[in-house]
Amino acid sequence: MLGIENLGTFILTAIVLVVTPGIDTIMVLTRSISKGKTAGLYTALGVSLGLIVHTCAATFGLSQILSKSVLVFSIIKYIGALYLLYIGYKSFTTKSQPISTKLIDVKATGMRKIFITAFLSDVLNPKIALFFLAFLPQFIHSADIKNPLPYLVLGSIIFLITLIWCIFLALMGGKIAGLFNQNKRIEHWMNKTTGVIFILLGLKVALTNK
Repeated sequence: MLGIENLGTFILTAIVLVVTPGIDTIMVLTRSISKGKTAGLYTALGVSLGLIVHTCAATFGLSQILSKSVLVFSIIKYIGALYLLYIGYKSFTTKSQPISTKLIDVKATGMRKIFITAFLSDVLNPKIALFFLAFLPQFIHSADIKNPLPYLVLGSIIFLITLIWCIFLALMGGKIAGLFNQNKRIEHWMNKTTGVIFILLGLKVALTNK
C-alpha cells in the first residue's frame, strides 16, 4: 500500500520508540508540571511538528540521493544499520533516571516562546535527523524507494503517534512522572524492548538488499 511494506511492524516499532522515556518526554512533563497543562500542550505540539521538518528533509533529500547513486544508497544503508544497532545498544544498556516532579523556577514566558523552544529542540537535534534517514527506508518497497510519498506517509504516522502521546503526557503531567519514578521496572523493560527491536532492525538493514 502506497509503496509501504510491513506497516504493522512499523507502527508497533514507532509506538515503542515514542513512548520510551527520552528528551521529548522529559520536556513535555517538565513544562506541564512547572507551568501547567497549557504549556505542556504547546510543548507537545512543538516537539511533534519538529518531526515534520525531519520527515521532509529525509523525504526529499534521501529520495534525490537514491535517484542518482546506488553506491551512495549502499553507504547510507550500512551507516543506517550501524546507527540503528547503536540506538539499540544504548537503549538496552541505559539505566533508569528519575523524572523530577518538583516545581521548577522558570521565568514567565509566553506560550509562543514555549512552542518555539520545543519546536527548535527537535528540528536542531541531529540524532533525530539521522534516525529518520536510517529508519524510514527500511519500510519502503524497493520499487518505491525513490518515491517521496511513502516517506511522507511514514513520517506523518510518527508525527501523529508522537502528538497523541505528548498530549497525553501534558494532560497527565505529574501522575505519569510519578508512575515512572515509583515503578522503575516499567522504564527498564521499555528500554530493553526498544533495544532489542532496534538491534534486530539494524541487523535486518545490514543483511537485506533493496
